[in-house]
Amino acid sequence: MAIFLFSRMTEPQDTAPTPNSDKIRTIRAYYKLCQKPENRCIVLRDKTFFNTLPTLLKDDSSDVIRYTVKILVLLTEQSENIEQLLKSAELLPSLTEACEYITNPSVNYNLVLISSRIRAVKNSLEARKAVAAEREPLADAVKELDKGGTLHRKFVGRKSKQIMMEFDADEFDEQKKREVEKNLLKKKGVISVYITENNGIPRAVLRTIPTIEAKEIAVVVFSAGLEYAAQILKVEDGGEEKFEMYASEIQKGGGPKDYPEYLDDEMLHVDPTSCVITNEMASHGAGQEGGWFSSITSFVKTSFW
Repeated sequence: MAIFLFSRMTEPQDTAPTPNSDKIRTIRAYYKLCQKPENRCIVLRDKTFFNTLPTLLKDDSSDVIRYTVKILVLLTEQSENIEQLLKSAELLPSLTEACEYITNPSVNYNLVLISSRIRAVKNSLEARKAVAAEREPLADAVKELDKGGTLHRKFVGRKSKQIMMEFDADEFDEQKKREVEKNLLKKKGVISVYITENNGIPRAVLRTIPTIEAKEIAVVVFSAGLEYAAQILKVEDGGEEKFEMYASEIQKGGGPKDYPEYLDDEMLHVDPTSCVITNEMASHGAGQEGGWFSSITSFVKTSFW
């Protein structure tokens, strides 16, 4: 119905009305539709009219502008409708521009009212996103991985727990590497992930908050489709101990007990350019003389985990 009304502005008429009168009649019809709240979502779904709203605010006809402003007053009464209006990148700039050159007091007042309502909802949405980002600091990093983008890469030092996991080379390829890295980044409490190899055997060196356990990491690894993982621990004589885990055991509720975190004596061999960290950690580290070794402390203390 709304699309039909709007199309009348471009269709030839038998009586050949003036362009402005035809446009005004159409805009007035939209205004009557919007007076009923149940029709407003229908009007907003009319892509032709929705995309033309910013242009109508710049129209030469004061009547067209007046009715457009009346429509926007009705469409901004409910926050869910405003969220739809915010999808137009041109609307707010057009409202600001209209406020500068329109001198009609009542129209100008309504323009300010509309802008205020839209900005209030916009600020509220941005605040909610900021809170969500604080609670899920890895969200942006995971999105970048999904898009095939490049993340901030830097090695995170001490003041956190380290876990080393080893995988079966026969079931670990580049695709699995990316899937494991992405899944580990989604795990709350994981700060950084470094995928490397030891004599052709793939390994992941993780930095986590102290409460994360190796078994939790194994569950995440298995969710990427791997069937085998082993926790690698350094022992006092310089050797290593391996504690194997299998997806079938974890699914049955079994698996090994929790072991101490991996010792840090060889961490300087990690390549910083291959270590993925959260965007939050990147911002913590930027411009700090103490670098990553000092910034990790404040990150863990202020974490929501």
